[in-house]
Amino acid sequence: MPIDVPQQERCPFCNFIAEPTRFATVEETPRTVAFLPPRQHGKGHVLVIPKRHARTLLELERDEALAIMQHVHRVAHAIAKAFDPAGLNVFQNNGVTAGQTVPHYHVHIVPSYPGDPIGRIFRAEEFERQPPEALAETAAAIAAHLEPAEDDLA
Repeated sequence: MPIDVPQQERCPFCNFIAEPTRFATVEETPRTVAFLPPRQHGKGHVLVIPKRHARTLLELERDEALAIMQHVHRVAHAIAKAFDPAGLNVFQNNGVTAGQTVPHYHVHIVPSYPGDPIGRIFRAEEFERQPPEALAETAAAIAAHLEPAEDDLA
């Protein structure tokens, strides 16, 4: 059975790559982009996506998967340095039944802080969109702590 991905006329992440105005960019590499989505599941919630449209993990090329995970690793370290969270959730969903809402592969990096309820990231309806200025400020704080990329995979 093929994975049932969300159906949208236009991919919002591909639109963002073509015209990066809707989200706050943390960093762009030759193959990936890290950015803050408008709906923050904690200060410093970042998505990392491939620039090439791939709907699920199964559609990624091996080198794309490596580049994404390298970028996730670097951004997670930058989030830890920028905000000193008590924990990090790193996850992604493949298919509607798994919770995928955008038809473009993406990895969430969500910091957690003392007092956050366990499992809060899976109750998305509880989170409000953040203003672009607040997202840009958070993206800049994370970007300031990024270590240089070590190779060309990212």
